[in-house]
Amino acid sequence: MLTRFVPSTKEPLPVIGLGTYRAFDVRLGPGNRDALTEVLALFFEAGGSLIDSSPMYGRAEAVIGELLDGAPFQDQAFLATKVWTNGRRRGIRQMQDSLAKLRRPSIRAMQVHNLVDCETQLETLRAWKQNGRIDYIGITHYTPSGFGELGDLLKTHADIDFCQFPYSIAARRAEEYFLDLCADTGTATLINRPFEQDGLFGRVLGEPLPPIAGELGITEWGQFFLKYLLSFDAVTCLIPATSNPAHMRANLAAGEGPMPDNAMRRRMSQLFDSL
Repeated sequence: MLTRFVPSTKEPLPVIGLGTYRAFDVRLGPGNRDALTEVLALFFEAGGSLIDSSPMYGRAEAVIGELLDGAPFQDQAFLATKVWTNGRRRGIRQMQDSLAKLRRPSIRAMQVHNLVDCETQLETLRAWKQNGRIDYIGITHYTPSGFGELGDLLKTHADIDFCQFPYSIAARRAEEYFLDLCADTGTATLINRPFEQDGLFGRVLGEPLPPIAGELGITEWGQFFLKYLLSFDAVTCLIPATSNPAHMRANLAAGEGPMPDNAMRRRMSQLFDSL
């Protein structure tokens, strides 16, 4: 799988990650354990590593922790989660609870979720990074309306390693300036909602793949949507969520083979807009 560097450390990161929103917020049982285990096995076998979660995602952290515990691929996981509360003490308790659910003494990346009490939580994250409990500091937002505030933080806080935000072929506001800003500040990017929570698939329902797809080795619309985003070098890692092994295979395939150049990217967006 294609990898891109985390600018602050030059650590290579596979471009297809795994989100856990809704997909892993389940009560594990005979009906879903095998499928979720297969999703993780496929992910790691293809070279994937980054799994993103949050205490906001219900059972997701605990489910990931249980499925990884003792698994042959557990050491390959680059776990990223979030702090999502007000106050220093509450933030610390929440992060400690996340580590317990994930069954890890430390975690690769901790992000301030939707910028809740951001300065307070960033102060704690700096201390945790210094003592080795986390490797990376991040900030997130769920809507493009947050780009201004995210950008101000990136320009004034050089120690922020990751920025997570929504971006898709249907919602391209990040292309106006925000991707360039992340590149200029040396910030790795995590892209959430690359499928608009499956909304993009309704847009193309019944539509055949265009000839341009064959030029990129694309066999499904999902790969079309993901490869479009990966055409920007400033995109570090995409984190579509899935609990379906077939969808996991399709997502992973988007991280391999040729990527669109600028001209092809324009053709892809124009084609999508015409549907």
